[in-house]
Amino acid sequence: MALSQGGTYQAAQSAQSGGPAAKNRFKVRILSPYQTYYQGEAVSLSATNRTGPFDILAGHINFFSLLTGGTVVLNTGFQRLEFEIGRGVIRVNHDEVTLFADV
Repeated sequence: MALSQGGTYQAAQSAQSGGPAAKNRFKVRILSPYQTYYQGEAVSLSATNRTGPFDILAGHINFFSLLTGGTVVLNTGFQRLEFEIGRGVIRVNHDEVTLFADV
């Protein structure tokens, strides 16, 4: 995780945006070649790559990964959504997550 003057990336982002309540969510787009499955905000996203399952929360470090088949779980804070994928690619960049499913 990127550090900023003794704190975490998430703490640095919260200070810039006006507080922790504003940064407990992140933007998500889940796309396939033929449709958009989800576009909006989320509290968490869970998926699996070759090293195993992982979770993404607000303030997650930027990264890129190939996903293995399985269930992607998205928590919007109001509901839990599940998407079955054969494989995919995920990109996390400054609290914006883009997941390309079945590509």
